[in-house]
Amino acid sequence: MMFLLSGTTRERSFGWRMALIVAALFGTLSGDALSTETNYSGHYELADAKAARTFSLEVKQTGSRADVSFSAAMADGSGAAPDGAGKGRVEDGVLSFSFKDSFNNEGTCTLESRNDGYHLSMTVIKVVDPSPFHFYGNVLLKKIPDKP
Repeated sequence: MMFLLSGTTRERSFGWRMALIVAALFGTLSGDALSTETNYSGHYELADAKAARTFSLEVKQTGSRADVSFSAAMADGSGAAPDGAGKGRVEDGVLSFSFKDSFNNEGTCTLESRNDGYHLSMTVIKVVDPSPFHFYGNVLLKKIPDKP
């Protein structure tokens, strides 16, 4: 009787372990599915409305692939005003893309949604003209809702 009872306990223990493994696998798979469901399509602007500069980002995402364009300028119209574009993809909830600006500089970027807004990190990897660099680096953006 004691052997039968311990066998039942083992079977229950095995059943619970299998249930935990299946739940963990399902959680991992559904997490991957969620990360590919992240959609960054839309229009973004600087979160600081009182900034002396403007920065606008446009994302058109289809599946995990995205086309990105941006433009920046000083509010008073002075200095460099770069435009740029690139292509990228969403992986693990982060949009990563490369860009080339109107000054022929090239770089890489990531866009990530966080509690306080959308964080754009821009790194220039090929320098041709540094005049627009004060627009690049870490930029906090807000997503602008589509107007009806």
